[in-house]
Amino acid sequence: MIQSINLKNFRLFTEKKLTTNNSLVIFSGKNATGKTSILEAIYLCSTSKSHRTNDSNNIILDQEDFSICEITADKKFKVVLSKNNKAYFINKQEIKKASDFIGNLSVVLFSPFDLNLINGSKSDKRKFLDLEISLLDKDYLKYLSKYKKILQERNNLLKEKEIDKVFFYVITEELIKYLDLIYKKRIEFISKLNEYLYEISKELNIENISLKYNKTYEDNILKSFKNKENIDFATKVTNIGIHRDDFKILINNLPAEEYASEGQSRIICIIIKLALKEYIKNITGKEPILLLDDVFAALDKERIEKLTKFIKKSKQAFITTTSILEIPDELLRNAMVLRIEKGKGD
Repeated sequence: MIQSINLKNFRLFTEKKLTTNNSLVIFSGKNATGKTSILEAIYLCSTSKSHRTNDSNNIILDQEDFSICEITADKKFKVVLSKNNKAYFINKQEIKKASDFIGNLSVVLFSPFDLNLINGSKSDKRKFLDLEISLLDKDYLKYLSKYKKILQERNNLLKEKEIDKVFFYVITEELIKYLDLIYKKRIEFISKLNEYLYEISKELNIENISLKYNKTYEDNILKSFKNKENIDFATKVTNIGIHRDDFKILINNLPAEEYASEGQSRIICIIIKLALKEYIKNITGKEPILLLDDVFAALDKERIEKLTKFIKKSKQAFITTTSILEIPDELLRNAMVLRIEKGKGD
């Protein structure tokens, strides 16, 4: 459980200190007051990344040189951001590698940005897979890093005027080796997630939600690469592989991007995050903290009631809202409500 959050020069906040030692914490305030930024800080201390930007310089308060976010839970987690640099600490000890820092504080975040899982790019979907699997499986992170290096080497080779074919085939076989390892872990992840999606869909009494992996190669991977050689030589890039794969979200076996309404799309993404929470709990034996940004928007009364039951079962959840009137009374009764005002500290 997160007991406190301390921010310095973080987004809108010069300084912000929050005590959050409660199973349900609600951040209430107008739009653009920094509620989502607080969830972003927690997420940053879990994953080393922001869910809102790829440029961490955007997180640092204007006119300042650095930003700090510190979370106190079972351990103290701190991230210090400076221009083009990050430093990580656990219990005041610096952690040199981001790979050793991520995942120690386990969280699952839902935000409106997650709608990109349905309507976004293939890159958005690969990013989701790579991040969530990496948080649970350090081997996956190593395989992915190795794959990217070999892929870059293969692409550089494809750009040469005269290609050393022997070396090219050696590189291709090495790429396939890591592709196969990554593919198997992705398939295992999606298969397990689908089991939880089925159960949660049934409990919420909605259409069945599932994920379907789309690969860019046949079961005989080497043959697939052979068949694509001429295209690779012509385009000077590698056209198949896990860097081109993605997945589809299905609603009753139909593509959600074509058939899901706005309200359905939102509940689909929420259910995926709830399924992820159950998956992490099963794998690690520890229940992740739920971060829910504007979670009740566009949901009907029945779905809000069902979602409330899942939130109540959580060890700890953080919810943002523009008005506590949006929050069911069943949750408000035991919640810690913190009013957030723009750019104000304590």
